[in-house]
This record gives sequence, C-alpha cells and structure tokens, in this order.
Amino acid sequence: MAAGLPVISSDIPLWKKIVEENNCGICVSPLEPKEIADAIEYIVSNPQKAEQMGKNGKQAVIKKYNWAIEEKKLFDVYEILS
Repeated sequence: MAAGLPVISSDIPLWKKIVEENNCGICVSPLEPKEIADAIEYIVSNPQKAEQMGKNGKQAVIKKYNWAIEEKKLFDVYEILS
C-alpha cells in the first residue's frame, strides 16, 4: 500500500476489512489459484482502476496506518494497562 500499488491480499477478515474500506485492492482466497489469477488479470486489464486503488492505498497509509497513529494507539493501550 505504501508503494502506491494495488494490493492483492488474502481474504482473512482484518486484511479484507482494510482493503475493502480503503478500496485499495482485491481480496482472494489464498487456496484458490483461479481467484488469484483473476485478480491479477483484473488489475492488469484495468490500469486506471488499478492506479486509483494504488493511490487509495498510499493515502490510507499516510492518514491511518503510519507509526505516528499506531504509536498513539500503543501508548493508549499501555496507559489502560498501567
């Protein structure tokens, strides 16, 4: 995501939520090679959508998934535990 490229991710719940909420890629079952191939084909065949997914992912990293944000969350947890 930070590289500004569309993501093809396993469909585990947390990753799926991140990818879908940020419209930054496609989630697939890692046990289904056809799904993986279809996702790759979609990204290659739709360069404008792929570019937008990449931009969306990069913005998500800048705004939500960066050390400054995660650091605050971590310190908040430590505060609760102490």
